[in-house]
Amino acid sequence: MDAAISATIGEIATRSLSFLIDKYLKPATSKEDSMHKLQWMLLRVRLTVEEAEGRCVSNQAMLQQLRTLRKVMYKGYYMLDTFICHASEEEKDKKVHGVSHSLSLSKFSPAKRSAGTKYSTENLEQMVGSLEITIASMSELVIFLRNYPPMFRQPYNTYLFMEKCMFGRQMEMERVVNFLLHEEPPARCNFGVLPIVGPGKVGKSTLVEHVCIDERVRNHFSHVIFLSDDDLREEKELKIRDGSRIKHKRSDSDEEKLLVIFELVGNIDEGSWRKLLSASQSTIPRGSKVIVTHRSENIINFGTTQALYLNFLSREAYWYFFKALVFGSADPEEQPKLASIAMEIFDEYFDQDIYKAFAGPFIFLHKTARSLKSSGNVHNWNRILACFKDNRRQNEPGFRKGLSDCTMNNDHIFLQRVVDFSQYCVVHNHDRIALVNEEAPKITLLDILEGTGSVIPQGKFDILVWESHLPPYQKYIYNCQILERDCKVTRNDQGQKRKISS
Repeated sequence: MDAAISATIGEIATRSLSFLIDKYLKPATSKEDSMHKLQWMLLRVRLTVEEAEGRCVSNQAMLQQLRTLRKVMYKGYYMLDTFICHASEEEKDKKVHGVSHSLSLSKFSPAKRSAGTKYSTENLEQMVGSLEITIASMSELVIFLRNYPPMFRQPYNTYLFMEKCMFGRQMEMERVVNFLLHEEPPARCNFGVLPIVGPGKVGKSTLVEHVCIDERVRNHFSHVIFLSDDDLREEKELKIRDGSRIKHKRSDSDEEKLLVIFELVGNIDEGSWRKLLSASQSTIPRGSKVIVTHRSENIINFGTTQALYLNFLSREAYWYFFKALVFGSADPEEQPKLASIAMEIFDEYFDQDIYKAFAGPFIFLHKTARSLKSSGNVHNWNRILACFKDNRRQNEPGFRKGLSDCTMNNDHIFLQRVVDFSQYCVVHNHDRIALVNEEAPKITLLDILEGTGSVIPQGKFDILVWESHLPPYQKYIYNCQILERDCKVTRNDQGQKRKISS
């Protein structure tokens, strides 16, 4: 017993001594070493995350761990890129004074922190420590991943995956699928109801559409039916036999189970909803499921299970997404000037909240990435950055007050034209989604800003801001007008004068 106690005390003393030596006697880790370590640790986490994204993982605990891995990875890459881009800016300042250093990570010369830097050296060391803990807990996850079948038959690049697949919603996707495939207890009503709540442009429709085209869901339900507000207002029960509303139908199904999707825009009270579902018990077979989506939290009580909340992703996650879209398979470190400008453009976007309300992060970052890729040189990227900075000033509340006599209000957003700095594209901040058979406008937002494509019409006209390449392939249409930067006076449809000050 005494020997065991002595051994324990000796072990504690040894560890304490090692800790003190590491903390006080060993030389402090330099910023350069920390960045090298962070880079390699992030690469290891990224390999695990991409391997998991290529497999059909359904276990909720594993998905939760993957979500944690992604958050740490996104934050780590954003911090690393911030340090690199900040050093790139200081490198340019040094060259002005005749000093030149390599900006590659292998010869990275860390710059002193300025007031504009988001992170300190201490933040960098904390991130390295966080990644060490994350990697230490990753071994079991890597082993369990082998039990899940791969979804792809050939290797894929991250940027191609992001272009073609829904980004950042794997956990939410599996939660919805699990709800749909889970059998409801016999004591409950014929069907389960899942409310999905989230702000506009967050991706509710995209998530639901991806769920509906999942093979597991299509093989489970005989019909997939989409309904809207009009179906709730005009009918006392759900007319599920209307063929025009059936989006998917299995002809070889032996058992009739329905998946009914309500995409609500207007308001509906809980009483009316309950009456509608009660009246539909006889028309919706047992084992069916209902998904209802809305921006308001008022629908959370509509469900038979806990509501799913969709929020916008983190700033760091959107940067990971944006960087992959802009640079593709190329290494941003090989183009430090472009990488620095891209990050500054990204930060300008997220520092202007008005953009998020305008089109949503995914749409606007997609459009910006496409614009940067079409003009891949420092001069053109700097022009785009200058437009973003000018947009910030033009959309400030103080500037809008000066436009009160011009009938401009917060329902409009000013976008500087890249092709002509003397003009603005003034976009009415209310979109509409093109109908199924409706032909979208030929003129796009990029045509307006970059001066490509068709001749710009006079007065107000519709433009196509975004045509989604992911299901449900929606087309977002906005109304806009071109105005001069100087005090040129124009007249609107009511004959009122309108001008814009420089």
